[in-house]
Amino acid sequence: MQRRLLATIFAAQFGITGCSDDGVAADGTGTTSSDGGTTGSLTTLGTPTSEDTGDNTSDNATTNDPDGTGSDGSDGSDGSDGSDSATTGGDTDIEPGTLPEPVMQSGVAYVAHFLSNDLRWYRTDGDAPTEGGSIDIGGFTHDLTLDPVGDRLYVAQDVAGRVLIYALDRPRDASTPVDPPMQLGTLDIDTPPRFVRVDPYHDRLYVVADAMRTGTGTMRLHTVDVSDPGAPSIIDTTELPSTTSLDVDGARRLLVLFHGITDAVHAYDLSTDTPVEVSGSPIDLTTFYPEDNQVAFAARTLTLDPWHARVYAARPQGALSELLVMEYPEAVPGEGQPYDDATEFSLTAIDDPFDLSIDIAERPGILDAFTPMPSATDELVFLLADAWNGMMSTATVVTMAGSDPLTLEPGCGDHEDFGCFVRAYAASNPIGFLRTDGAACRDTTHGAIVATALAVPEDDPGQVVFFQYEDDATTTTWLSADGGNLPAGALPIGAVCH
Repeated sequence: MQRRLLATIFAAQFGITGCSDDGVAADGTGTTSSDGGTTGSLTTLGTPTSEDTGDNTSDNATTNDPDGTGSDGSDGSDGSDGSDSATTGGDTDIEPGTLPEPVMQSGVAYVAHFLSNDLRWYRTDGDAPTEGGSIDIGGFTHDLTLDPVGDRLYVAQDVAGRVLIYALDRPRDASTPVDPPMQLGTLDIDTPPRFVRVDPYHDRLYVVADAMRTGTGTMRLHTVDVSDPGAPSIIDTTELPSTTSLDVDGARRLLVLFHGITDAVHAYDLSTDTPVEVSGSPIDLTTFYPEDNQVAFAARTLTLDPWHARVYAARPQGALSELLVMEYPEAVPGEGQPYDDATEFSLTAIDDPFDLSIDIAERPGILDAFTPMPSATDELVFLLADAWNGMMSTATVVTMAGSDPLTLEPGCGDHEDFGCFVRAYAASNPIGFLRTDGAACRDTTHGAIVATALAVPEDDPGQVVFFQYEDDATTTTWLSADGGNLPAGALPIGAVCH
């Protein structure tokens, strides 16, 4: 896509080698990392032999709290300490064998960009979406992830070769201003960091970076101790199959990734600081999803839902595009207990609403898929996708509900009686259709979907588009006070709802 082309141009311009956004693996010498922390021994997990052709992800995951004094690093007495039970962060302590309570959201969404140094934020807790502000973070973003428990944001900057750590504010209510993110620390990485995920219950950050050799089919997984966010420390570096699609279940201390070379899901136990592949892994996804066409199978934006023990992923395969939904074992290991001692990893496919055995001309369908948005607190699932608008394929938000199988909900009724097209507006009137690169998130506390749209040409500002939904899955376009969308920076690449 546009981002992958631009990434290639920048790699050539700045002499950067490594894993590109389409999953082509990079260098790995088998040496230990030298980036600003104590690095463990380099272990190889799996033996892939060729370059990964997986797809891009723009993820919405999790992060942590600086020092327990409030998300702004203050003494917690200024009204933004999360003392309001409706907006407070979660408890980092987990009872052995149980799941933590989901964290209520603050009503602030953060969007980062490629081709722009901006980190921007938006309010989703008022009568209309509003701009909150922006800061210059000194480089382009490749990925970002959120810790809702500790109110931290982690930003991977592959060109700059670092991960930035920010503390986030929690406004007491919609009338309370949001303080700008406060930088707590920086972690330098000696190969371009591509993806970041976090276990918010154990102060562990996982950074997936390029390996040291090109063509190895592997990437480097850095395990980072972020208990002191001002001095993050790499405590282990492990090689794992190259990926662009992964997530972490912090309660179960489980990392799951999609390896595009083999179309397989791999799962790793994180109960110690050196990841170990669990029993039952890897699992070939084409066993569950065997349909083929001229577009390669992929599982984009793999997302774990610990509270329903489900794996979600977007399948971007032309007329075979759909939402992948799979259940994994519900067992929660006790603190320090290896995953294999609690259960064996397995997957059970759940039907989504798109019956691929029927030609797309005869059924509801989508033509691309980007970002699944499940929730810990309900059985609604939203999917940012592409669908035919009568003239071309453009971005749409698909609304689904149910347990097994999932069913299509009308949404805005824009596309074959389902979905909400992502559009541009002027004075509350739609004036055109928009494309997306997948950055999106969901604010379940305030019933809002935040999606992003690309601009043409690419260095012009993009747009942030909002939808509201009800418990019964009714979904509507949500416009700003002047009847439009809100501006983003150049090429929005990641969005998280805090």
